[in-house]
Amino acid sequence: MIDFRYHVVSVVAVFLALALGLFIGSTSLRGPVGSIITNQTEQVVGKNKQLRDEVGALQNDVRDEQRFETAAEPYIVGNALAGQSVVVVSAPGVDGGTRSDLVKALTAAGATVTGDVRLQDALLDPEQRTFLETLSARLSVPGHTVSSGTGPQRAMTLLADVLGTRPQGTPVPAAAAARVLSGFADGNLLSVNGGVAHSASLAVLLAPPPPSTTADPKVVEAQDALLLDLARDLDRTAVGAVVVGPVAAADTGLLKAARGDKDFTTDVSTVDGVDLPRGLIASVLALAEQAKGGVGGYGMRSGSRAPLPSPSPS
Repeated sequence: MIDFRYHVVSVVAVFLALALGLFIGSTSLRGPVGSIITNQTEQVVGKNKQLRDEVGALQNDVRDEQRFETAAEPYIVGNALAGQSVVVVSAPGVDGGTRSDLVKALTAAGATVTGDVRLQDALLDPEQRTFLETLSARLSVPGHTVSSGTGPQRAMTLLADVLGTRPQGTPVPAAAAARVLSGFADGNLLSVNGGVAHSASLAVLLAPPPPSTTADPKVVEAQDALLLDLARDLDRTAVGAVVVGPVAAADTGLLKAARGDKDFTTDVSTVDGVDLPRGLIASVLALAEQAKGGVGGYGMRSGSRAPLPSPSPS
């Protein structure tokens, strides 16, 4: 019979054999394996440096292109909007620098910016439905039929009524328009930079960056729908309207929603990349095209028709 001592000796012998094998194997393979690992590491380091250099070169190219576009902007847009009035409406969350650059581009193109209207989160809050319905009824403009729809939809229609105008149309009296904007401002629904905004023949709705990934998709969809309602209403009350936004908004934001609505894009133009010089140029030219009855989607992202509107025949 095999006793316990035999088992112990057998186990010890097995482990000694394993240890001896590992020692011999590591000793005999240390040179070749180490050399292979060293060579592979050097190759990876070299490749990473090459890729970093390529990325740096591409970033420099992009910066050079943007500097060129910025320098060329006055020559491209010229007086494209000379004699035109434009009201700028910003959705909640819009970058202040982007808005400022847009206003400067419009002014440089000869436009008169009649208002810088900044919508607040409360205007798109689903909980404000009843309040907006009551407010819209109280601030209704004489001679303008109160629109059907929900409280938020009526609010958007009322805003468009006082912000848009057509050359042959009858604009909302200045006092009535001021009362509407003041009422919305008092309700923390919007603010007007400089305190005063007047109606304009062209309107641009500035879209924000995409919403947070934690935002409720249903709420985001409803808010986008309201903003698109406002853009439609502005296109109705003014000569034309354009929705512009940063590059990212064309992929997962308001611009994507706008471009996905064929009925919307039949009347309202869209521009992506307004956070870049090329987008500012496209925004100015898209507004000029709207003033002449044209429409299109411009930029470099999905849903755009071309980088810029086609030049008008000379």
